[in-house]
Amino acid sequence: MWKFMLLASLLPLAIAWGGRHLLWGKASVAWLRCDTGKTVEQLRAAFSLPASKKQSQSDAASLGVALRDAGLEMLQNEGDVAAKARRKGIWLLRVLPFLVGLIAIFAIFSKRVPAAWAISGAFACVGLLILIRLFGLTVELRGVVRGTNAMRQARFFNRISDEEAVVAAAKSSVWLSVWPW
Repeated sequence: MWKFMLLASLLPLAIAWGGRHLLWGKASVAWLRCDTGKTVEQLRAAFSLPASKKQSQSDAASLGVALRDAGLEMLQNEGDVAAKARRKGIWLLRVLPFLVGLIAIFAIFSKRVPAAWAISGAFACVGLLILIRLFGLTVELRGVVRGTNAMRQARFFNRISDEEAVVAAAKSSVWLSVWPW
């Protein structure tokens, strides 16, 4: 039974890793080389949003991530509960695997739970979290659409090729929020 639970929990991990690697990892290399001449700070200022931590980057990949985050923030400001939950839930995605791993290690060392069950339970918990994040990708895509519409209304870029690269990077960057590491 623990083998089935381990295999079932590895399936969302494999989907999330494959999506991030194929849709973001390989393409982001090309977008990192595409300098748009605009910075993240200018993008957030065009949307009347407060400044973020990484403001001086001007490549299409960074602007795509910033466009997605700005779109989610605009949806949250408009009262979208799912966008707020998506933005606030990212810390759980980063912290939960380490906490579950720590609990599994303590359970193994205390010999309260067999090692196979502790490991498969930890993977099941992380797999369930990733599955929830996978089902919430539509919220991130709505944030990308909201940010794209605001960017086009503001006529932010001078060249259409820069705009297309940033929008493509923003659509692919939704996979960054699925994989915990």
